[in-house]
Amino acid sequence: MLKRIFYIGSLVTFLYSCGPVAESEEASSASNPETDTAMATNTVPQPAEEPDSTLQPVVELKLRAIGNNLEEIAYSEDSLEVAAGSLVKLEFTNEGVDQPMIHNVVVTELGKYKEVALAGEKEGAPSMYLPDDSTNVLAASPLALPGQTVTMEFDAPLTPGTYDFVCTYPEHWKRMHGNLIVK
Repeated sequence: MLKRIFYIGSLVTFLYSCGPVAESEEASSASNPETDTAMATNTVPQPAEEPDSTLQPVVELKLRAIGNNLEEIAYSEDSLEVAAGSLVKLEFTNEGVDQPMIHNVVVTELGKYKEVALAGEKEGAPSMYLPDDSTNVLAASPLALPGQTVTMEFDAPLTPGTYDFVCTYPEHWKRMHGNLIVK
């Protein structure tokens, strides 16, 4: 008898913890001819999905710094291509081994890469070798130490054309520069 009372008490507690059936659950269990037909034919009507016009196209790029001395250093690519106004996700890998092989990627206005690199060199390490006046700088990656990979995101210019990219670590600009082509 004691076992029976225990089981009944447990059952009542269990049912009470489940709570009452909500009105929406009752409505969903009722028969609906429209959904019953759709389920019978294994097709569920879906509203037309419109594309999200707020998302800009994303361009994912990879760039490597190669070489381990001033005579060998270079970017793996001398030009990169992106769509105007796209979100650019650049993964930059420094394949250098020795400590002076610190690199970055700085996107500049066309023909301004040398000016930006020299100004960054003058500012030095405290400014991450970036110029104080960023008028000609469109985007910049963090410095990548030897063996390190860094990422940067930036919006490509809206105006199609050619832009430059350069490493602003001292003396690297002479060999490490290229073009960003915006179409």
